[in-house]
Amino acid sequence: MRAVLFIIIVASCSLMGHDAHGRANAPQEARRLKNPGNTSPQWKESAQRNYSRYCASCHGEDGKARTSVAGKMPVRPTDLTNYLMESMKEGEIYWVVAHGIDQRMPAFSQQLNEAERWELVLWVRELRHHQSLMEKAQLGPYQWKLPPGFPYPKVPSDNLMTAEKVELGRHLFYDKRLSLNQTQSCATCHQASRAFADQRGRGIGSTGEVHPRGPMSLINVAYSPVLTWGNPNMRKLEDQALVPMFGDHPVELGMVGKEDLLVKRLSGQPRYGRLFKEAFPSETSQITISNITKAIASFERTLLAGESPYDVYRRGDDPGAISDSAKRGEALFFSERLECFHCHGGFNLTGSVDYLGKGMAEVEFHNTGLYNLAGKLSYPSANTGLYEFTQQEDDIGKFKAPTLRNIALTAPYMHDGSVKTLEDAIEHYRLGGRKILAGPHAGNGFENPNKSEFVKSFEISASEKQDLLAFLRSLSDPTIATNPDWQDPWQPAIVTQRPVPLQPKYIIHGEVVRVYEEDGAISLHHDEVPGFMNAMLSPQAMEFVVTDKKSLAGLKPGMRIAAGVRKRGSDYLLEQIQVQRTRTKK
Repeated sequence: MRAVLFIIIVASCSLMGHDAHGRANAPQEARRLKNPGNTSPQWKESAQRNYSRYCASCHGEDGKARTSVAGKMPVRPTDLTNYLMESMKEGEIYWVVAHGIDQRMPAFSQQLNEAERWELVLWVRELRHHQSLMEKAQLGPYQWKLPPGFPYPKVPSDNLMTAEKVELGRHLFYDKRLSLNQTQSCATCHQASRAFADQRGRGIGSTGEVHPRGPMSLINVAYSPVLTWGNPNMRKLEDQALVPMFGDHPVELGMVGKEDLLVKRLSGQPRYGRLFKEAFPSETSQITISNITKAIASFERTLLAGESPYDVYRRGDDPGAISDSAKRGEALFFSERLECFHCHGGFNLTGSVDYLGKGMAEVEFHNTGLYNLAGKLSYPSANTGLYEFTQQEDDIGKFKAPTLRNIALTAPYMHDGSVKTLEDAIEHYRLGGRKILAGPHAGNGFENPNKSEFVKSFEISASEKQDLLAFLRSLSDPTIATNPDWQDPWQPAIVTQRPVPLQPKYIIHGEVVRVYEEDGAISLHHDEVPGFMNAMLSPQAMEFVVTDKKSLAGLKPGMRIAAGVRKRGSDYLLEQIQVQRTRTKK
């Protein structure tokens, strides 16, 4: 098996002790431990034997920690098949095997020698890999591009994922034929440059009607158990896609009552004849409203991003990926003094999350003290949040806490866009609610009776505020706007005559040894990348994964290339590959 395949396999498996925020309890230096490769060819037999002897009584032979011993422990042992295992480096797992975890797990440095400990690390990886394959089989044949340490989303059984549905959904998402006057598409209010949110605090429909709330970011929407600011009943992307097309309060795309017209329009576009046939090959009538929403939902489920500087730093791929100021801001964010993480925790930085294998979806709505109007309704009547659906007074003003991923790209903030900047948002929470002195919305949000217990005033210095801002800005993923899989398929590709200067933090120069187009990988002899990696010169070669398989077209052994290089989990990734020259034969 080639090295790149081994990388792909072990990258899909790794937890063993995390704190409440998903961070490993092993010391930071453990992340740098490397497997010396001194395991035997029969390592699986040895590893399974030692696992059964030392680990299975608590973790179970299958790794799921569903044993009678585990049930009697005050803290359940780690489920070694959980997606969080993928957040750990091999060195961290090795460290935990050797040193244990406080009183929760014994150390095995005396019972197992070094080689046996590393074999056990690989066996733990195998447990997660096996579980990952079973999970993926439930979702359809689509090849997911999950960020490292992210779980698989849930997918409805009647709309399993395929590449053909996703591609059809991408075309529909950007198609203005979906609005009655053909002036807007889904992408009008969900722009890639803004993490698929809008620059306006309140949406504007195709007829010019201003909406009471703003379009939410669609990044990682596949993990959202509820899909709007305040509707607890909107839980499927397929159902939600009907609202902008056919809803009339407010009007968005304005197609209410025009279902036949929409089908006729799409049927008249030659490209759709092929796309619908490929996406729904077994159906007689392929261009239907049901299939339109299934395709759009499939595309939206692929909008997964976890490559922010903070992700790179937290995974240990680059300790310098975020500034010291942002690191101090992280400590503030996760402190009990500020309380931010209670509503914006977990891998997606939100309290409302669901994914494959999760026992019960977390659905949370919070009143943040944004308003406190006099009278029965403490919030403006057009925006009462959860109360609109429950009619329970203690639900007035409760809205879903959105993910804070890419928060610097999605201003203005709150459900109605009434908080303009991140600085203003911090000030709002510092005061424990917003005080409006005059006008129709006058009132002191600090005194709202429904306000969340986590929204309370706190003291923060000017320098601490800058640290918190630095942390929040480090949550933006720079790859979103340029991801070719998410761009408008109706726009012609931009062709440049000259290579665009490379902008990545690290640039690698090397000579192509071999190209694996099907696997999306390439092996190189390469020069040193100062501050990042040592040289790998002939006769040795190193394999890299590429972010776009299309970039490998035309590359041949002997070509000299330059590319951006970064680390993602166990992989080294190349992007923006440019041919410098081709080696000439002597």
